[in-house]
Amino acid sequence: MHGNICGARVTSDGAGPLSFLLDPFALLLIGFLAGKLYYLAVAFGDRVFSRGVLRRELIAAGAMVVALFWAYSALLYLGVIYFPWPLPHWYGGTDWMLNSGLPLGLSRSATTDVAAVVIFATYPAWYYLGTELGRSGLRVTPAQRMKERAKILRALSEAEFPRGGAIPASANDVDASASVEDLLQEIPPLFDDAITTLLFVFDSRFFVLAFTGRWKRFVELDPEEKEQYMEVWKSNIFLLSVAQILRFTCSYGYYTKAQVYSTFGYNGPMVPELPPWYRPGPTVPGRTDPSGGSG
Repeated sequence: MHGNICGARVTSDGAGPLSFLLDPFALLLIGFLAGKLYYLAVAFGDRVFSRGVLRRELIAAGAMVVALFWAYSALLYLGVIYFPWPLPHWYGGTDWMLNSGLPLGLSRSATTDVAAVVIFATYPAWYYLGTELGRSGLRVTPAQRMKERAKILRALSEAEFPRGGAIPASANDVDASASVEDLLQEIPPLFDDAITTLLFVFDSRFFVLAFTGRWKRFVELDPEEKEQYMEVWKSNIFLLSVAQILRFTCSYGYYTKAQVYSTFGYNGPMVPELPPWYRPGPTVPGRTDPSGGSG
C-alpha cells in the first residue's frame, strides 16, 4: 500500500508523516485573536495606545506562543511526554503528533523526523498569518472610522427602539444616533475611544458568528437576527454590563428628543442648558466647549 500525504511518501510500514493537524490551526487562531486585539487597541484607541510599542508587544507575545508550541510539541513528538500531559494519559506523544487521534497507523521514522523539522519551522508563519488576518483594516482613516461608527449606532439604536413600540416614533424617526454622535464629541476622548471600541467589538463578525452562526456584521443582520444577537449579550452575565452601556448610550439619543419625551407628558427639555459659569475643564482641540466658552 502506497500513498502520498503532504508531499511525503507513506508506505505500509507507517513511514512518513501526515503533518501536525492541530498546531497550525491553533497558531492561526491565536495569532488572529492577538492581531484583532492589536487592531482594536490601535485603530480605536489611538489617543491612548502607541502603535510602535504595541507592535513590539505583539511580536514578543508571538515569540512566546511559538516557543511554547515548539517545546510542548517537540516533547510530544520525541515521546518524552504523553498527550494531554499533565492531564490523564490519552495517547502516546509520538502517536498523537503523527496521527492526531485518528486511526492512521503512522509511526516515527527518519522521514517523519525530517518532515517534523520542516513543519516546526512553519510555526512562526502560521502565527504571523493569523496576526495579519486580525490586523486587516488597521489602516482605516479617522473619517472611515467615524462613518462606520455612525452606521453601527444607527443600526443599534433602531434595534433598541424600533417603530411600533410603546412610543410610536422609532430611533431613526427622531435621528437618535445623531444625538449620540454629538455626545461622543463632548465627552473626554478616553471615554469616546472606549465606547467606540465597544461598538466595533459588538459589530464584529467574530462575535456574530459565535452567537448566531452567521458570518455577518451586526449592521448586516435582519431585524429578527439583530434581536437574537442582542438577547445573547443581555442574557450573558459577562456581557450584560457591556450591553447595558450600549443601551444607555442609545437611550440618551432617543429619550432626549421632544417627539419622544412629550409622549409621556414631560415638557422638556430633557437636557437643560448649562449655566454660563460652568467650566468642565480644558477644551479638547477640535471639540466644542459645552459651556459655550473657549475653555
